[in-house]
Amino acid sequence: ILMNFMCQPYGDAAIAAMSIVSRFMFFINSVIIGFGQGFQPVCSYCFGAGLYDRVKKACWFCIRVSTIILLVLSVISFRNDPTVIEIGTLALRLQLITLPLQGAVIMGNMMPQSIGYGFRATLVSTARQGIFLIPLLTIMTYTIGLLGIQCAQPLADIATFILSLFVIRGIFKEFPEDASSFAAQ
Repeated sequence: ILMNFMCQPYGDAAIAAMSIVSRFMFFINSVIIGFGQGFQPVCSYCFGAGLYDRVKKACWFCIRVSTIILLVLSVISFRNDPTVIEIGTLALRLQLITLPLQGAVIMGNMMPQSIGYGFRATLVSTARQGIFLIPLLTIMTYTIGLLGIQCAQPLADIATFILSLFVIRGIFKEFPEDASSFAAQ
């Protein structure tokens, strides 16, 4: 809703272009969300069993695989389609550049959620579209106009990626070094 409101002064073409880009990116991200949902039971089981090394390995494996998948989808989708209006083409390209970062973002949400770190999972899940996007969209639209609208989501994605890495690493640092001592408790 905010995106459409911010696009309104730039005309129907801007609203249509940004809506198409948002839907397209949502479709691609849905693939990785499904992948992350497959990761959740593995993560929960291993965490509950005190197999912290497996949680770490599974998380980093899923981040690597999802990054490769997203990189491939990004490259495949990165073409100059004459039927796409100029506004949508730039916005889509900017979002495709940051698409490979979404694997870490999704796993940075799914892993904490799976092992009982609710606040951190909520923080990562609200960061992309709320904590970072809304202020960036508001500030950048008023300062640099339509380009601000086109750049806001990719910048929010970068900020969320960085936050996700901090969350993942922070949780891993809290894991006991000797998993056998945890399992014995």
